[in-house]
Parts: sequence; structure tokens; C-alpha cells
Amino acid sequence: MAYVLGADIGTEGTKVVVVDARGQIVGKAYQSYSFEVQRSGWAEQAPDMWWEAFKACLKELWTAGFRPADMSAIGVAGQMHSSVLLDEHGAVIMKSILWNDTRTKAICDEALESFGRNRYQAETCNSLLPGFTLGKLLWVRENLPEQYSQIEHVLMPKDYVNFRLTGLYAADVTDASGTGVFDVRERRWKEGLIAEFGLPRTWFPEVFESSRTVGFVSQSAGRETGLSPDTLVIAGAADNAAAAVGMGVVRPERGLVSVGTSGVVLCCLEHPPDAEQAAKQNSTLHVFCHAVPGMWYGMGVTLAAGASLRWLRDSLSGGRTYSELIEKAASIECGSSGLFYFPFLAGERTPYNSDRMRAAFLGVHMGHQLSHFVRSVIEGVSYSLRDCLNVVHSVSGDVNEFIITGGAVNSSLWLQVLSDVLDAKLIVPNYSEGAALGAALLAGIAGGHWSGLEEAFMERSPMHHVDQSMERDFYQRQYRQYKIYAESLLRASAAVKELAVRQ
Repeated sequence: MAYVLGADIGTEGTKVVVVDARGQIVGKAYQSYSFEVQRSGWAEQAPDMWWEAFKACLKELWTAGFRPADMSAIGVAGQMHSSVLLDEHGAVIMKSILWNDTRTKAICDEALESFGRNRYQAETCNSLLPGFTLGKLLWVRENLPEQYSQIEHVLMPKDYVNFRLTGLYAADVTDASGTGVFDVRERRWKEGLIAEFGLPRTWFPEVFESSRTVGFVSQSAGRETGLSPDTLVIAGAADNAAAAVGMGVVRPERGLVSVGTSGVVLCCLEHPPDAEQAAKQNSTLHVFCHAVPGMWYGMGVTLAAGASLRWLRDSLSGGRTYSELIEKAASIECGSSGLFYFPFLAGERTPYNSDRMRAAFLGVHMGHQLSHFVRSVIEGVSYSLRDCLNVVHSVSGDVNEFIITGGAVNSSLWLQVLSDVLDAKLIVPNYSEGAALGAALLAGIAGGHWSGLEEAFMERSPMHHVDQSMERDFYQRQYRQYKIYAESLLRASAAVKELAVRQ
């Protein structure tokens, strides 16, 4: 029987799924890892770690009884923006600077002032945010000239895995959209912009639509992975675009909410904003090419969504599991007895674009226990996602029905809080591997399993709904209070960071 493989190269782990002819996940494997934080605001990973995790997932699937010869095509999705810098031999030059690394904020601001903020947004449909790849390249040029001089190729994480599979350099339109040097409207590299920032055009690989075939598994990669040589490999997609495909968010009527390491609110667009509209839009709105040809999407991002709960578990819980923490939090009343959490562990992207903001609990009193802190983290992340929704609505209109993916799918508490805070209906699938599934579906189209996404979706498993509860009005009031506190925290965080620098 012929299957397709889908992989998701994430920030905290790699997933690989096996998908059958009905578009159903019939096998999956996962390898966890973490990222390094050498200094406040920094986040790095070794690209070879992704490759090793990918191989380990495949080995687990082969051990479970799946046969490499039955895998007809592979699609890889991955975390966005994270830079993979290769030399002339295809060797990694340095660790990848990740999407949630904010060290480039000052350089991005300087570049925008020089180029013109409105002009840059008008040309690219985006601002130059610290997570984007261009800022990383400018930072390396200024701070690591020896490494900069060795660069011959610039890839994204999933592109690097594809390179290891095929030996070919390629990118797709969804990941290229987040580099800061891509023409989102025309779906091609913006060569004049690349030249204006003093970067070689040759660094940036040929770019494809997500479901296009870019190559085949090489003999050497086959020996490393167990995959059959000549297995088809597609361009793949950025994780959020792939998750949208995996969840069926391919038209403007529905949006996507993702709660992974980061949090995302995404809505489809039939047209990108024109230059005049883009110049005036919120600078933290992302407008990127979708993995569906001829479609785009608007997106807002909170940098530490699931990462906030992981931090609390690892730092404060005394070894308790996620399930134990959330079970106790469910017994706490809405509002966490006046405790607010602000999820700015890595600064914040939407709507503040601040590397100075820092996470905080506000309103702590002697009656608060660990369970109050857990619930306040869930509520605070949800408020931050409401910030994202407000920004995305500026281009999408009032979409009020969202499919949800990521870790929050496994928590009825988090689902209900999100529905009430977002004031939206949530549609909950019976799987959480949205990005890996989306990559597999795109590969299946390239491999001839399905004629298009509509056919791939035909036998999708049923989903259930979560509607707003009686607490909806309460959470709307709480969100308004959260906004007031967050604005104050923005001002206070700048002073705190200045004090830390002086010390």
C-alpha cells in the first residue's frame, strides 16, 4: 500500500506522520529536544539536531512495521524564519538563530529607518520584525564577520532537511515570505531589495510553490534514513501554512488558532494588501503566501504561548506533569482570583514588537497557590492571542470561527478559555499534528494520490465544536483590564531592561 510521509521540524521537537490514501494519519513518531538560551533574548539550535531527530522518527516508524518502499512522497514543514547558514560545501557554519530570538531588534530598527518604514511595508507587505531572516543576516554581518564571509547558502529549517534528503537547495513561497526580502504579491525574491541591503542574490535558492516536487531522496540519504532512493520530495511549507492546510483552513471563511511553543492566529486572504494599504497596516501583522497557490494569509504571533506553560512546569511545578497542572487549574475560578499573567518571556511580537517586554504575574496575594498560577498562564496566553486576533481582523474582516491545533487541543479548560476570550467558536479536530499532516497532504498531491486538497479532505475525521460559555462576558471585561496592565508593563519593562544593562 502506498503512503505519504509528513514531517514537522518544530522548536521543541520533530514529528513525522504516515498518511494513507484516505488522508488519515495511520502512524506517527516524535523526538523531543530544546533550544539554547545563552543570553536574554537569544535562542539557538544546531541544524544537525533536526536531521538526527528526523532520522530517529523514521527509524521508529520502520520498527513499528512501516516499509520504506511503501512511502511514495515526503513533505516537510518547519519552524519559520530560523536561519540556516551554509558554506560552499553545504556545511553548517553556525548554530541557527531562531524565530523567537530578539537580538536583532536594534539592527532591524536601524535598517527600517534607513530604508523607510512605510516604503519597506509597502514593498514587502510586512515590517522587518526581529524574528525575520534578514535581520539575522545583518546581525551576523556586523557581529560575526568571519562566519558571514563563509556564507554561500541561506535556508530555513525544513529547507535544510530537504537539502539533506536531496542534496539540492530549494525554498518554498510560505517560508520565503518570512525572510524579509521576498515579494509576497508576486511570490518571488525581491532582487532589488536584496541588493539594497548589500546581500548576494546567489545566497537565496530557487523558490517553489509548496506542493511542487523539488527532488528525490539521494542514494546517500537513503542509506542514512532507510528511505528508498528516488522517493519524491516536495518543497514543503512553513509550519503555520502547513498546519492551515492540515486543518482545512484554505478559504477566508475560517481561521486557524495554533498553540504550540508560540501562539498564532491566522486567517486566509484572497488578495494581499496593495502598497498603500500595506504601508499603513499594523507593523506586527504578518502577510505571507499560503501553501495554496493563489492564496495568502494574515497572521499575528505571540512568542511564548505553550512555552509559558512549559517554563512554569520546568521552573515552578516541582516535577508535576502538564495533565496534573491543568487538572488542578480547572478547579480554580475564572480570573484566577485576580492574578494576571503576561506571556512576554521572549519579548513580544504582536502587537508590540518589543524585545524589552518581560513576562510578569500581577496581583499576587497570599491566597494564591500553584494552581492559580497555572490558570493565569492559560488565561494570559489567551489574552495575548486575542491581541493577535484584533490585528489580523484588520485585513481579514470579522472571522469568528477557528480550527485549533497544537497542545491546547488536549485541554478542555484551555479550549473553553480561548473560546470565551476570543469570543469565537472553536472547531477541534481529533488530531494535533496539523503541520505534519498538511505537509503530507501537499506531498500526496505532488505524488498523484489526490488531484487537489478538496479530494484529500473528503474523508477527514469529524471534529467537535467549543462555543462561548456563560463566562464570555466576564472574560471580555478581563481582557480589557489585561490591555491596560500590558500597556503599563510595556513602559515599565523598558526601564527594567535599562537597569539590568547598567548592572
